[in-house]
Amino acid sequence: MKNWSGLLRKEFRVTRTLLLGAMAFDLLVMVGFFLASARWEFPYLTTIIGGVLAFMHVFFLPLYLLISLNSEGSKLHLWLHNPQSGTRLLGAKIMNGLLALSVSLGVVSVLTLVAYYTEPSDLQLPIDNVWLLGFYILAVILAANISMGVWLTFYWTFYQVLKTYIRRWALLLVLMLIGLISWFGGWFSGTRLGEVVMEWGYVQFPTAFSMEFSQQEFDFSTSTVPFPIGSVIFDAIILVVIFFITCWLLDRKVEV
Repeated sequence: MKNWSGLLRKEFRVTRTLLLGAMAFDLLVMVGFFLASARWEFPYLTTIIGGVLAFMHVFFLPLYLLISLNSEGSKLHLWLHNPQSGTRLLGAKIMNGLLALSVSLGVVSVLTLVAYYTEPSDLQLPIDNVWLLGFYILAVILAANISMGVWLTFYWTFYQVLKTYIRRWALLLVLMLIGLISWFGGWFSGTRLGEVVMEWGYVQFPTAFSMEFSQQEFDFSTSTVPFPIGSVIFDAIILVVIFFITCWLLDRKVEV
C-alpha cells in the first residue's frame, strides 16, 4: 500500500500542471460568463457554458494519460526498472487521472448548479430533475474517459513494442490497427452475434426531460428510456481484457 501511494504521489507531480491549468480555466470561464449573463440578461448562459465545459471533459483522461505516458517515454528505462508490476504502474496512472478528472469535473458541476439556481430567468427549461440529468452526463463522461483511457494505454504500449522492431513505421502500423479495431467493432455490433451478446437486459431509466406541448397539432412527452445492460457488461469485459493485455506487454515485451 505504501508503494502504491508513492506511485500516486509521483503521478500527481508529473501531471499536476494539467490539473491546475484545467481548474483555473474552468473557474475563469464560469465566473466570466456568470458576470456576462448578469449584464446581458441572457437566460441560463452560464449553465449552458457549464454543460459545454463538462462535455469537454470527455477527453480529459486520455489527454492526461498521454502527457503522463509521454513523459515516461523520454526516460523509459527508469520507469520500467521500477520494481512494481505493469498493472500497478498503469493502474496508478489511470487512478490518478480519474481523481484529477473528478476534481476538475466537480468544480464545473458545482459552478453549473450554482448558476442554474441563481441566474434569474423567466424561461423554464424542459428539465424535470436537474440532478438526474447531471447524473446522466457524469456517467457518460466517466464511461467515455475510462474506455478511451484504457485503449490509449494499449495503443501507446503497443507502439513502444513495435518501435523496437520497425522504428519509424511503428506509428503507421498503430494507426492502421486503430482503424481496423474501430471498423471491426462497428461491424460486430451490427451482426446477429453482436446483438445476442450486447442487446439484452433492457431496463427503463427515467429521463430528466419532459417535452410537453399543449397545441392541438403537437403533443409529446417522455418519461423513460430503454438501456441495454448487456452492452455495458460486454464493454466492461473487453476493457478489462485490454488492460491486462497492456500490462503483460509492458512487463514482457517493451524493451528499454
